Amino acid sequence: MSEVSDHDIISDADIETLTGYRIPTKQCETLREAGIFFITRRDGRPRTTWQHFNDPLSHRYKQPDGISVQPNFGALD
Repeated sequence: MSEVSDHDIISDADIETLTGYRIPTKQCETLREAGIFFITRRDGRPRTTWQHFNDPLSHRYKQPDGISVQPNFGALD
């Protein structure tokens, strides 16, 4: 068995297993809801890497509670 790299593209069979769906539109919907970056191939099937699956964009760069995402322009006066 070969070792899987973070940069390897997830196979169609693995996408089906991970999402629980055979239908490409449902697979895309499931990945989107999980915040996993993917592209859609011409045949409608999603494509992503193990890195994107294991470290989804939705879990990166989250602001801690109570921290404002807007700059305090009043402090410039």
